[in-house]
Amino acid sequence: MDTYLRLLRFVAPYRARFAFAILCMVVFAATSAAYATMMGPLLAFLFTGEGVSFISLEKFIPSGLGLSGSLAAADRGQILAVLPLVIVGVSLVKGAAAFGQFYLMGMLGQRVVVDLRTSLFDHLLVLSPAFFSRRHSGDLMSRFAADIGAIEVAITNSVASYLRDGLTVVVMLATLFYLDWQMSLVVFGVIPITLFPVIRLGKRLKKATQLGQASIGQISEMVQETVSGIRVVQAFGMERWESERFGAANRRWLKIQKRSFLVRAFSSPLMEVMAAVGLAAVIAWVGPKIVSGALPAAKLLSFIAAVIQLYQPVKQLGRVSQMALQGAAAGERVFEILDTPTAVPDSGAGTLAPFTTAIRYQGVDFTYGEAGVLHDLSLEIKKGEVVALVGGSGGGKTTVANLLPRFWDPTGGRITIDGRDVREVTLRSLRAQLALVTQDTVLFSDTIRNNIAYGVPGLAQASLERAARMAQAHDFIMALPKGYDTEVGEKGTLLSGGQRQRLAIARAFLKDAPILILDEATSALDAESEREVQRALEQLMGLGSAGHRTTLVIAHRLSTIRNADRIVVLSQGRVVEEGRHAELLARGGEYARLHAIYEGEGRGVASAVPSV
Repeated sequence: MDTYLRLLRFVAPYRARFAFAILCMVVFAATSAAYATMMGPLLAFLFTGEGVSFISLEKFIPSGLGLSGSLAAADRGQILAVLPLVIVGVSLVKGAAAFGQFYLMGMLGQRVVVDLRTSLFDHLLVLSPAFFSRRHSGDLMSRFAADIGAIEVAITNSVASYLRDGLTVVVMLATLFYLDWQMSLVVFGVIPITLFPVIRLGKRLKKATQLGQASIGQISEMVQETVSGIRVVQAFGMERWESERFGAANRRWLKIQKRSFLVRAFSSPLMEVMAAVGLAAVIAWVGPKIVSGALPAAKLLSFIAAVIQLYQPVKQLGRVSQMALQGAAAGERVFEILDTPTAVPDSGAGTLAPFTTAIRYQGVDFTYGEAGVLHDLSLEIKKGEVVALVGGSGGGKTTVANLLPRFWDPTGGRITIDGRDVREVTLRSLRAQLALVTQDTVLFSDTIRNNIAYGVPGLAQASLERAARMAQAHDFIMALPKGYDTEVGEKGTLLSGGQRQRLAIARAFLKDAPILILDEATSALDAESEREVQRALEQLMGLGSAGHRTTLVIAHRLSTIRNADRIVVLSQGRVVEEGRHAELLARGGEYARLHAIYEGEGRGVASAVPSV
C-alpha cells in the first residue's frame, strides 16, 4: 500500500484526468446496476405480458420525472416500443463510460510511467560513481525494463480495474441489499471466510514476486557480463561453463515462478467456489418461498441478474490483485534506487569563479569501505602547472584525480580551488572548469560528430574540424565512409583504441576547460597509436606554448613525465617524493626504484615510465 501511495504523487499532476476517469467509472457502475435492476421486470414482462412487473422499478426513478405512475398502466405495445430504446440508451451510456475510463486511465498510467522512468534516470545521473561501483549495470537495467514494465501493467490495468470494478461491486452490493437484504446476507455471508486465505495467498505472492524480480536482475547481470566479456569467455573456452551457470540461474527463476503460479492458480478457483457456495445458499433458502409464491418472480430474477453482474468484477478483482502485488514489488525496487542519497550532494550555494591561482589538497583523507586509501595528503597545483602522479598500484593516484571533480568527497581534510572549498560551490560550476581524458574512453552509440561535440549542440563544422585536427583525428575521420557522420557503434567498438582516444581528446579540446585531468590516457595503446595520442595530448596540455593548461596527470609515459613541471610520488596514500624527473632520479628514492624496474622491463622496446 505504501508503494501505491507514493505512486499517487506521480498522479497528482494529472488529477483532472483522474477525476474524470473516476466519474466515468461511477457512470459505468450505475449503468451496470441499471441493467441488473431492469432484468427481472423485463423477463417477467416478456413471459407474462403484464406491465405490473415494472412497478418494482418505481423506487429507482426520480419522482420529479412523473413516470412512476404510468409504468403499471402501460400496455404491452407501449412497453415493447420503448424498451429497445431504453436498452440501447443504457448501453450507449455504459459504452461511453467504459471507453472514457479505459482511455483516460490507460494514458494516465503511461504518463505516470514516463515520469517515473524519467525520475529514475535523472536520479541515476546525480549519484556518484561510488554507487555504480557497488551496483551491477544489468540489475539497474532490469529495474528500468522489467520493474518499470510491471509498474506500468499495475497502474494501467490493476489500479484502473480496482477502481472500476470496486465501484461496480459497491453499487451492485447496494442494489442487492436494496432489492432484498435477507438474500444478500445469505449470499455474502461466506465472504469473511474467504478473507483469511486470500490475505495469506497475497503475502506469499508478493514475496515470490520480489524474489522473481531480483532473480531477473541477476539474469540480466549475467547476460551483460558475458556479452561484454565474450572474447575472454571464448579465449578461455568457458562457453559451456557460462551456459551451465546461466542455466542454473534460469532454473532458480523457474522455481520461484512455480511458487508464484501455484498461488495464482489457487486464488481464482477459491473465489469461484466461494461465489458458488453463496449462490447455492440463496437457491436453497429462497426455493420454498418461490414455490409458495411469497417471493415475486421479478424480484428474484433481478436479484440473480445482479449477482451475476457482481460475479465478474469480483473475479476480476481477484485476478488483478496478482498484477497489483507484482507492481508493488517492482515499485519497491524502483523506489529503493530513488531513495538512495548521493554520496556527493550538490549542496553548494555559490558559483566557482574562473580559475586563477591554485588547486590545493589540504590534509586529505579518503576511506573506501573500511580501507584507508589516502592519509593526510597535501598537494598544491599552481595555475599553468603540469603535475604528474606516479606510484605503485593501489597508491591512491586515481583517487586523488577523482576527488577534484567530486566523483567522491574526502572523508577528511578539504580540496580548494583559489582558496574556495569545492563542496561550497555547485557541481555544475566546478565541473565546467574541468576536462577529463581517461584510460577507459567513453564514446556513445552515435556519430563521430555528436561524440566530439558532446554537450555543445549546434557546433559549427569549422570548430569541430579544428578540435579534431588538434587531436590528430581529422585525417582518419575523413578516411571513413561517412566522415564526421560515421556511426561509432556501441562504446565506439567500430574504431580502434587510438582512434577512440583521439576523439575523447578532441572532445576535451572543445570544452576548453582551464583544468585538465589525464588518467593514464595512453596506457592501453600500441606504440603507433601512442605516438599519435601523445602528440594530441601535448597539444591539449599546451606543452611548448607560453601558457600551459593546468594539468593533473596520472603518469604512464616517459614523455609526459619528462615535460611535467613536477612529479609527485605516492605510496600507500601518502606523498613520499616530489620534484622534477632528473632530480628524483638523482635522489635514488622510490621514483628511481620504480623507474629502474620499468626501464628494466621495457628495455629494448620503447621508453616508458613507472606503471601506476
